[in-house]
Amino acid sequence: MLSHFFIDDRQTVKLVRLFPLALIALMIFSACRPVPVTTLPPALKPSLAWPECPKIGGMYELQGEALPGSMNFYRNRDHKLTLNAMLGVAAPADLTQESVRVELVHDDTLELVNRYDGAITAHQLDLQPEDRVVCEPNRIRIHRTRAEGGVDPEPLRNISEYAQELTVEGDGSLLVKTRIINQSKSAFFSTPVPPEEYAARFRRLD
Repeated sequence: MLSHFFIDDRQTVKLVRLFPLALIALMIFSACRPVPVTTLPPALKPSLAWPECPKIGGMYELQGEALPGSMNFYRNRDHKLTLNAMLGVAAPADLTQESVRVELVHDDTLELVNRYDGAITAHQLDLQPEDRVVCEPNRIRIHRTRAEGGVDPEPLRNISEYAQELTVEGDGSLLVKTRIINQSKSAFFSTPVPPEEYAARFRRLD
């Protein structure tokens, strides 16, 4: 009976000695775990106001100079190669036909302010949570996907992808490249359309 008591006592001493070691090991393991990464809410729209994005706000010529090999009109020969058109920001036809400059306001998104003969219109670039924005020191890349249709009883959908690249050049000019890919999809087939590509340089006027 006495020897059994000493055995139990020795086991208790071992457990007491092992407890601090186990506690230290637990603390080390907790410290080595990766720091949780904060995930932005999925409903958050992409922003162009991050410090990584070059600031491109200012006054520009409305109609750009087409780059060599690029068309000098936008999607239709009656439409000039304007900054509004290249960015996909609507403006009344009379303003873009007669005015020569446009103000680009750069905040969370891009806003184009058109003025002519006392009339003023302002339209923003429509950014949605599913869009992507990538910024470099002198360049902004924007990718947007838009779908129309797809409601019963007509399952056909028209899907358009807009890829825009805005580059600030050494003299302050804004080089804009726009690529548009359209396709029609249904439950049975997909009809792609050859991509449209436009590239123009817009001089800064301020």
